[in-house]
Amino acid sequence: MTTRTKKRPVKVAGRHHEPPEPEPDEAAEPVVPRKRRWVFPAVAVVMAALAVWFSIEARTTNAVVAHNTALSDVSGTADAGKQVSAALGTLFSYRYDDPSRNDRAANDLLTGPALAQYSRLFGQVRQLAAAQKLVVTSTAVASGVKLLDGDRAALLVFLDQTGTRGDGQRSTGAAQLSVTAERSGGKWRITGMSAA
Repeated sequence: MTTRTKKRPVKVAGRHHEPPEPEPDEAAEPVVPRKRRWVFPAVAVVMAALAVWFSIEARTTNAVVAHNTALSDVSGTADAGKQVSAALGTLFSYRYDDPSRNDRAANDLLTGPALAQYSRLFGQVRQLAAAQKLVVTSTAVASGVKLLDGDRAALLVFLDQTGTRGDGQRSTGAAQLSVTAERSGGKWRITGMSAA
């Protein structure tokens, strides 16, 4: 039978030796400092705030989408795209020898800010066109209705343009326009235009 003895410091030649420190038990749970206890409540608060914010954003987005019938109103979307595309083809085609044709088209097809924009733009075109005897033909090659909300629409329209000068030189180009329009009496009139 063996009995356990306690380790005691041993003195050797005037020196005092302590027994070695026992190795920490790796299976024991680590001690968590008290400072980390606030992390869980803070994360919970942040998550709750994000949930509320996402919920509000979803309602706002759904409200906008609910008024946008561009995908559900097939005939209304097609009508807006067809009329606005034809209007842009007419408005951006130009003959140096018949400038009044564009004035009549602008008054018929444009309203609000778009009419002022067009007048500024074609004031510059008239000067160049008369000097160069310029004829420009514009054709809408593609259009997409981004928003259709009752009598309001927002579209993206792609135009191909061909210009011929009096000396026979030809040039081609393309334009991409972001357009807003309003319907009155079954007719779509352009209210705003910008390069897209």
